[in-house]
Amino acid sequence: MMLGSRLKRFIRPLHNLLWAFNGFAYDFSRYVRYGGWRGHADHRRRDYKAVKTYHQLEKSLSFRERRAGSGWEAADNLLRLLGRGEPAPAGLGYHETVGLKVLRDFAASADGGGETARRVEAFLQQVRQQSAEGGVIELGVDELLAGRLDDPEQFFFSRHSVRDFRPAAVPRELLQRAIRLAMRTPSVCNRQAWHVYQMDSRASIDRALALQNGNRGFGHEVPCLLIITADLRAFDTHGERFQHWVDGGMFAMSLALALHSLGLASCFLNWSRGARDDRRLRRVVALDDAHTVITMMAVGYASEKLKVCYSARRPVDSILTFLDDHA
Repeated sequence: MMLGSRLKRFIRPLHNLLWAFNGFAYDFSRYVRYGGWRGHADHRRRDYKAVKTYHQLEKSLSFRERRAGSGWEAADNLLRLLGRGEPAPAGLGYHETVGLKVLRDFAASADGGGETARRVEAFLQQVRQQSAEGGVIELGVDELLAGRLDDPEQFFFSRHSVRDFRPAAVPRELLQRAIRLAMRTPSVCNRQAWHVYQMDSRASIDRALALQNGNRGFGHEVPCLLIITADLRAFDTHGERFQHWVDGGMFAMSLALALHSLGLASCFLNWSRGARDDRRLRRVVALDDAHTVITMMAVGYASEKLKVCYSARRPVDSILTFLDDHA
Protein backbone atom coordinates (compact mmCIF):
# COMPACT_ATOMS: atom_id res chain seq x y z
CA MET A 1 0.00 0.00 0.00
CA MET A 2 2.79 2.39 0.93
CA LEU A 3 4.62 1.45 -2.27
CA GLY A 4 1.52 2.32 -4.30
CA SER A 5 1.20 5.70 -2.59
CA ARG A 6 4.86 6.47 -3.22
CA LEU A 7 4.49 5.49 -6.84
CA LYS A 8 1.50 7.81 -7.24
CA ARG A 9 3.41 10.70 -5.65
CA PHE A 10 6.24 10.06 -8.09
CA ILE A 11 4.05 9.69 -11.17
CA ARG A 12 1.68 12.62 -10.53
CA PRO A 13 4.29 15.37 -11.16
CA LEU A 14 5.47 13.59 -14.30
CA HIS A 15 1.85 13.34 -15.44
CA ASN A 16 1.45 17.11 -14.99
CA LEU A 17 4.67 17.79 -16.87
CA LEU A 18 3.60 15.65 -19.81
CA TRP A 19 0.20 17.32 -20.05
CA ALA A 20 1.85 20.73 -19.69
CA PHE A 21 4.16 19.90 -22.59
CA ASN A 22 1.13 18.86 -24.62
CA GLY A 23 -0.51 22.19 -23.76
CA PHE A 24 2.59 24.18 -24.73
CA ALA A 25 2.72 22.36 -28.06
CA TYR A 26 -0.96 23.09 -28.66
CA ASP A 27 -0.53 26.79 -27.81
CA PHE A 28 2.50 26.99 -30.10
CA SER A 29 0.62 25.35 -32.97
CA ARG A 30 -2.22 27.84 -32.58
CA TYR A 31 0.24 30.75 -32.56
CA VAL A 32 1.84 29.39 -35.74
CA ARG A 33 -1.52 28.99 -37.47
CA TYR A 34 -3.29 32.16 -36.38
CA GLY A 35 -0.73 34.65 -35.03
CA GLY A 36 -0.24 38.04 -36.59
CA TRP A 37 3.32 37.15 -37.63
CA ARG A 38 1.87 35.51 -40.74
CA GLY A 39 1.67 38.85 -42.53
CA HIS A 40 -1.01 41.34 -43.48
CA ALA A 41 -2.78 39.78 -46.46
CA ASP A 42 -5.65 38.96 -44.11
CA HIS A 43 -7.62 42.18 -43.56
CA ARG A 44 -8.12 41.43 -39.86
CA ARG A 45 -4.39 41.07 -39.24
CA ARG A 46 -3.81 44.27 -41.21
CA ASP A 47 -6.37 46.12 -39.11
CA TYR A 48 -4.51 45.17 -35.92
CA LYS A 49 -1.22 46.18 -37.51
CA ALA A 50 -2.78 49.54 -38.40
CA VAL A 51 -3.65 50.38 -34.80
CA LYS A 52 -0.22 49.25 -33.62
CA THR A 53 1.34 51.61 -36.16
CA TYR A 54 -0.90 54.67 -35.85
CA HIS A 55 -0.70 54.48 -32.06
CA GLN A 56 2.98 55.42 -32.45
CA LEU A 57 1.81 58.61 -34.16
CA GLU A 58 -0.72 59.27 -31.40
CA LYS A 59 2.02 58.97 -28.80
CA SER A 60 4.22 61.33 -30.81
CA LEU A 61 1.38 63.86 -30.99
CA SER A 62 0.79 63.61 -27.23
CA PHE A 63 4.35 64.41 -26.11
CA ARG A 64 4.85 67.86 -24.61
CA GLU A 65 8.30 68.08 -26.15
CA ARG A 66 8.44 66.42 -29.56
CA ARG A 67 11.75 65.67 -31.21
CA ALA A 68 12.04 67.38 -34.59
CA GLY A 69 11.21 64.98 -37.40
CA SER A 70 10.04 62.20 -35.07
CA GLY A 71 7.23 59.95 -36.13
CA TRP A 72 7.81 59.99 -39.87
CA GLU A 73 9.10 56.42 -39.93
CA ALA A 74 5.83 55.26 -38.36
CA ALA A 75 3.91 57.46 -40.83
CA ASP A 76 5.75 55.77 -43.69
CA ASN A 77 4.96 52.32 -42.26
CA LEU A 78 1.30 53.23 -41.94
CA LEU A 79 1.23 54.60 -45.48
CA ARG A 80 2.66 51.35 -46.82
CA LEU A 81 0.22 49.31 -44.77
CA LEU A 82 -2.87 51.22 -45.91
CA GLY A 83 -1.88 50.75 -49.52
CA ARG A 84 -1.18 47.03 -49.19
CA GLY A 85 -3.47 44.07 -49.81
CA GLU A 86 -7.17 43.83 -50.45
CA PRO A 87 -9.51 45.78 -48.16
CA ALA A 88 -12.04 44.10 -45.91
CA PRO A 89 -15.30 43.00 -47.59
CA ALA A 90 -17.01 46.15 -46.32
CA GLY A 91 -14.07 48.43 -47.11
CA LEU A 92 -11.24 49.50 -44.84
CA GLY A 93 -11.21 48.02 -41.36
CA TYR A 94 -12.16 50.09 -38.33
CA HIS A 95 -8.59 50.78 -37.25
CA GLU A 96 -7.44 51.39 -40.81
CA THR A 97 -10.06 54.11 -41.08
CA VAL A 98 -8.99 55.62 -37.75
CA GLY A 99 -5.42 55.41 -39.02
CA LEU A 100 -6.29 57.73 -41.91
CA LYS A 101 -7.52 60.34 -39.46
CA VAL A 102 -4.42 60.03 -37.27
CA LEU A 103 -2.19 60.24 -40.33
CA ARG A 104 -3.94 63.47 -41.39
CA ASP A 105 -3.53 64.94 -37.91
CA PHE A 106 0.13 63.99 -37.80
CA ALA A 107 0.91 65.33 -41.27
CA ALA A 108 -0.79 68.64 -40.41
CA SER A 109 1.27 69.21 -37.27
CA ALA A 110 4.61 67.48 -37.80
CA ASP A 111 7.72 69.18 -39.15
CA GLY A 112 10.11 67.74 -41.70
CA GLY A 113 9.42 64.40 -43.27
CA GLY A 114 10.97 65.10 -46.66
CA GLU A 115 9.94 62.63 -49.34
CA THR A 116 7.80 60.67 -46.86
CA ALA A 117 5.79 63.81 -46.09
CA ARG A 118 5.19 64.40 -49.81
CA ARG A 119 4.02 60.82 -50.35
CA VAL A 120 1.73 61.01 -47.33
CA GLU A 121 0.19 64.25 -48.62
CA ALA A 122 -0.35 62.75 -52.07
CA PHE A 123 -1.93 59.64 -50.60
CA LEU A 124 -4.29 61.58 -48.34
CA GLN A 125 -5.48 63.69 -51.27
CA GLN A 126 -6.63 60.50 -53.00
CA VAL A 127 -8.69 59.06 -50.13
CA ARG A 128 -11.90 60.44 -48.74
CA GLN A 129 -12.72 57.87 -46.07
CA GLN A 130 -11.97 59.04 -42.56
CA SER A 131 -13.04 58.47 -38.97
CA ALA A 132 -14.01 61.13 -36.45
CA GLU A 133 -12.04 59.20 -33.81
CA GLY A 134 -8.35 58.86 -33.16
CA GLY A 135 -5.41 61.17 -32.65
CA VAL A 136 -5.11 63.12 -29.41
CA ILE A 137 -7.46 65.22 -27.30
CA GLU A 138 -6.61 67.93 -24.80
CA LEU A 139 -7.73 67.43 -21.21
CA GLY A 140 -7.50 69.34 -17.99
CA VAL A 141 -6.58 67.48 -14.82
CA ASP A 142 -10.09 68.17 -13.50
CA GLU A 143 -11.50 66.10 -16.33
CA LEU A 144 -9.25 63.19 -15.40
CA LEU A 145 -10.34 63.44 -11.78
CA ALA A 146 -14.04 63.73 -12.58
CA GLY A 147 -14.45 59.95 -12.38
CA ARG A 148 -12.80 59.63 -8.99
CA LEU A 149 -14.89 57.55 -6.58
CA ASP A 150 -15.94 59.16 -3.31
CA ASP A 151 -15.65 55.79 -1.59
CA PRO A 152 -13.55 53.38 -3.67
CA GLU A 153 -13.36 50.88 -0.80
CA GLN A 154 -17.14 50.55 -0.81
CA PHE A 155 -17.17 49.83 -4.55
CA PHE A 156 -14.30 47.35 -4.61
CA PHE A 157 -15.04 45.60 -1.33
CA SER A 158 -18.72 45.16 -2.18
CA ARG A 159 -17.88 43.15 -5.30
CA HIS A 160 -18.04 39.38 -4.68
CA SER A 161 -18.05 36.29 -6.85
CA VAL A 162 -21.73 35.32 -6.89
CA ARG A 163 -22.96 31.79 -7.50
CA ASP A 164 -26.60 32.31 -6.57
CA PHE A 165 -28.58 34.05 -9.31
CA ARG A 166 -32.17 34.98 -9.89
CA PRO A 167 -33.64 33.38 -13.02
CA ALA A 168 -34.22 36.80 -14.61
CA ALA A 169 -32.58 37.29 -18.01
CA VAL A 170 -29.76 39.78 -18.40
CA PRO A 171 -30.86 42.59 -20.78
CA ARG A 172 -28.59 42.70 -23.79
CA GLU A 173 -28.53 46.49 -23.68
CA LEU A 174 -27.11 46.37 -20.14
CA LEU A 175 -24.50 43.81 -21.17
CA GLN A 176 -23.49 45.95 -24.13
CA ARG A 177 -23.12 48.93 -21.81
CA ALA A 178 -20.85 46.93 -19.51
CA ILE A 179 -18.70 45.83 -22.44
CA ARG A 180 -18.50 49.41 -23.69
CA LEU A 181 -17.20 50.46 -20.26
CA ALA A 182 -14.74 47.56 -20.13
CA MET A 183 -13.32 48.54 -23.51
CA ARG A 184 -11.55 51.40 -21.75
CA THR A 185 -9.11 48.72 -20.59
CA PRO A 186 -5.53 49.46 -21.69
CA SER A 187 -4.06 47.04 -24.22
CA VAL A 188 -0.69 46.67 -25.88
CA CYS A 189 -0.44 49.43 -28.53
CA ASN A 190 -4.19 49.93 -28.05
CA ARG A 191 -4.96 46.85 -30.17
CA GLN A 192 -8.11 45.88 -28.21
CA ALA A 193 -7.90 42.26 -29.31
CA TRP A 194 -10.87 41.17 -27.21
CA HIS A 195 -13.98 39.29 -28.22
CA VAL A 196 -16.90 38.27 -26.02
CA TYR A 197 -19.27 35.41 -26.81
CA GLN A 198 -22.60 35.56 -24.98
CA MET A 199 -25.18 32.83 -24.52
CA ASP A 200 -28.42 32.82 -22.57
CA SER A 201 -30.23 29.67 -23.70
CA ARG A 202 -30.17 26.82 -21.19
CA ALA A 203 -28.99 24.29 -23.76
CA SER A 204 -26.07 26.46 -24.96
CA ILE A 205 -24.92 27.30 -21.44
CA ASP A 206 -25.08 23.68 -20.32
CA ARG A 207 -23.06 22.49 -23.31
CA ALA A 208 -20.28 24.96 -22.57
CA LEU A 209 -20.26 24.48 -18.79
CA ALA A 210 -20.12 20.70 -19.16
CA LEU A 211 -16.47 21.25 -20.14
CA GLN A 212 -15.64 23.76 -17.39
CA ASN A 213 -14.34 22.37 -14.11
CA GLY A 214 -15.68 24.78 -11.52
CA ASN A 215 -19.44 25.32 -11.83
CA ARG A 216 -20.71 22.27 -9.96
CA GLY A 217 -23.70 23.04 -7.77
CA PHE A 218 -24.78 26.25 -9.49
CA GLY A 219 -23.94 26.06 -13.19
CA HIS A 220 -27.39 24.73 -14.05
CA GLU A 221 -28.88 28.01 -12.78
CA VAL A 222 -26.55 30.46 -14.54
CA PRO A 223 -28.83 32.74 -16.62
CA CYS A 224 -26.11 34.24 -18.82
CA LEU A 225 -22.68 32.92 -19.74
CA LEU A 226 -19.85 34.87 -21.34
CA ILE A 227 -16.78 33.38 -22.97
CA ILE A 228 -14.04 36.00 -23.08
CA THR A 229 -11.39 35.53 -25.73
CA ALA A 230 -8.45 37.31 -27.32
CA ASP A 231 -7.57 37.37 -31.01
CA LEU A 232 -4.18 35.86 -31.85
CA ARG A 233 -4.10 37.79 -35.12
CA ALA A 234 -3.32 40.96 -33.16
CA PHE A 235 0.09 39.77 -31.96
CA ASP A 236 2.91 39.65 -34.45
CA THR A 237 6.23 39.24 -32.62
CA HIS A 238 7.71 36.38 -30.61
CA GLY A 239 7.79 38.62 -27.54
CA GLU A 240 4.01 38.94 -27.73
CA ARG A 241 3.33 35.21 -27.73
CA PHE A 242 1.70 35.46 -24.28
CA GLN A 243 0.25 38.95 -24.67
CA HIS A 244 -3.22 37.75 -25.62
CA TRP A 245 -3.62 36.22 -22.15
CA VAL A 246 -2.38 39.39 -20.47
CA ASP A 247 -4.63 41.75 -22.43
CA GLY A 248 -7.56 39.34 -22.25
CA GLY A 249 -7.23 38.97 -18.49
CA MET A 250 -7.12 42.73 -17.97
CA PHE A 251 -10.26 43.13 -20.05
CA ALA A 252 -12.04 40.36 -18.16
CA MET A 253 -11.40 42.08 -14.81
CA SER A 254 -12.58 45.41 -16.18
CA LEU A 255 -15.75 43.72 -17.40
CA ALA A 256 -16.42 42.19 -13.98
CA LEU A 257 -16.09 45.63 -12.37
CA ALA A 258 -18.25 47.24 -15.07
CA LEU A 259 -20.97 44.65 -14.44
CA HIS A 260 -20.75 45.35 -10.72
CA SER A 261 -21.12 49.09 -11.34
CA LEU A 262 -24.37 48.40 -13.23
CA GLY A 263 -25.88 46.14 -10.57
CA LEU A 264 -25.06 42.80 -12.18
CA ALA A 265 -23.29 39.99 -10.34
CA SER A 266 -20.65 37.77 -11.89
CA CYS A 267 -18.39 34.84 -11.21
CA PHE A 268 -15.21 33.99 -13.08
CA LEU A 269 -15.15 30.41 -14.33
CA ASN A 270 -11.55 29.70 -15.20
CA TRP A 271 -10.58 27.94 -18.40
CA SER A 272 -7.42 26.26 -17.14
CA ARG A 273 -7.95 23.32 -19.47
CA GLY A 274 -5.82 21.34 -21.85
CA ALA A 275 -5.77 21.01 -25.61
CA ARG A 276 -8.34 18.23 -25.68
CA ASP A 277 -10.97 20.24 -23.81
CA ASP A 278 -10.24 23.35 -25.86
CA ARG A 279 -10.94 21.38 -29.03
CA ARG A 280 -14.08 19.89 -27.50
CA LEU A 281 -15.34 23.36 -26.58
CA ARG A 282 -14.82 24.55 -30.15
CA ARG A 283 -16.92 21.66 -31.39
CA VAL A 284 -19.93 22.69 -29.28
CA VAL A 285 -19.50 26.49 -29.35
CA ALA A 286 -18.94 28.43 -32.59
CA LEU A 287 -15.69 30.20 -31.66
CA ASP A 288 -13.44 31.86 -34.21
CA ASP A 289 -10.40 29.62 -34.67
CA ALA A 290 -8.02 32.53 -34.01
CA HIS A 291 -9.66 33.44 -30.69
CA THR A 292 -7.96 32.10 -27.55
CA VAL A 293 -10.30 31.39 -24.65
CA ILE A 294 -9.25 33.47 -21.63
CA THR A 295 -12.03 32.67 -19.19
CA MET A 296 -15.75 32.07 -18.85
CA MET A 297 -17.94 34.30 -16.72
CA ALA A 298 -21.34 33.65 -15.20
CA VAL A 299 -23.49 36.80 -15.16
CA GLY A 300 -26.89 37.59 -13.70
CA TYR A 301 -28.85 39.34 -10.97
CA ALA A 302 -27.88 38.16 -7.50
CA SER A 303 -30.55 36.49 -5.36
CA GLU A 304 -32.07 38.66 -2.65
CA LYS A 305 -30.44 36.56 0.08
CA LEU A 306 -27.27 34.65 -0.65
CA LYS A 307 -24.01 33.44 0.75
CA VAL A 308 -20.64 34.28 -0.79
CA CYS A 309 -17.14 33.07 -0.02
CA TYR A 310 -15.32 35.21 2.52
CA SER A 311 -12.26 35.21 0.24
CA ALA A 312 -9.71 36.53 2.73
CA ARG A 313 -7.02 38.71 1.20
CA ARG A 314 -3.35 38.57 2.05
CA PRO A 315 -1.78 41.59 3.77
CA VAL A 316 -0.60 44.27 1.35
CA ASP A 317 2.96 44.07 2.66
CA SER A 318 3.12 40.42 1.59
CA ILE A 319 2.73 41.38 -2.08
CA LEU A 320 4.42 44.79 -2.15
CA THR A 321 8.16 45.43 -2.14
CA PHE A 322 9.61 48.95 -2.09
CA LEU A 323 12.73 48.27 -4.11
CA ASP A 324 14.49 51.53 -3.29
CA ASP A 325 14.39 50.59 0.41
CA HIS A 326 16.67 47.64 -0.38
CA ALA A 327 19.10 49.49 -2.66
